[in-house]
Amino acid sequence: MADNEKSSAMLSVRSALIFLCALIAGVGASVLTTFARHSPYEATLIGVAAAASATKFFHSLIR
Repeated sequence: MADNEKSSAMLSVRSALIFLCALIAGVGASVLTTFARHSPYEATLIGVAAAASATKFFHSLIR
């Protein structure tokens, strides 16, 4: 890489934090659903839905 080229991150720190928190929320919801003796398919769907809603929630929370 040349000295005059700046390397830029693919994600900002804020975006990475939001996605990390959403991932943790989705995995947590999926694990708790599995422990409640639901099928793995239901647990996956609930985990994805929780991660999607957590992304919106953390986006509005973290400014």
